[in-house]
Amino acid sequence: NATKRWISTLDTPANIERAKKWITIFSKESIPKDMLTITFARSSGPGGQNVNKVNTKVDLRFNLDQAYWIPEYARKKLVIQESNRINKKGEFVITSETTRSQVKNIEDCIERLYEIIVKAAEIPKGPSEETIQRIEKLKEKEDHKRKLDKQFRSQKKFGRKYSDDL
Repeated sequence: NATKRWISTLDTPANIERAKKWITIFSKESIPKDMLTITFARSSGPGGQNVNKVNTKVDLRFNLDQAYWIPEYARKKLVIQESNRINKKGEFVITSETTRSQVKNIEDCIERLYEIIVKAAEIPKGPSEETIQRIEKLKEKEDHKRKLDKQFRSQKKFGRKYSDDL
């Protein structure tokens, strides 16, 4: 679905509104399963004969560059925040071997993928009104101090220039 591509950056209020709307609409069910590659392998760790016989470890991957169902700004954030999950082919990889069930491990991978995408798609909140006011007061205070220092230096130089102690 290439319609989500229009949110490339969060530099305009319109894009921020679109991103907020996308976040509310996005769900685990809206992740296109046909874009995901799921492979299975034998899990490691305890489990007796079950570990040796059943492929319960799930390896979920998808090409991040072709994931047009994720807005571009979120994909850029994923590359930065989750760089350790991206292989040399540009695939985003999530593995799960937490349970002895293939189905539950697939669900776990999709749940983790959803949480990672939502975290990357979060819109950073700006400073609060009181923080802005506090910064303004600090700026005014600093400007006043700078002007006093300037006047003091000016008076000092003036005193040197026109001293009567010849």
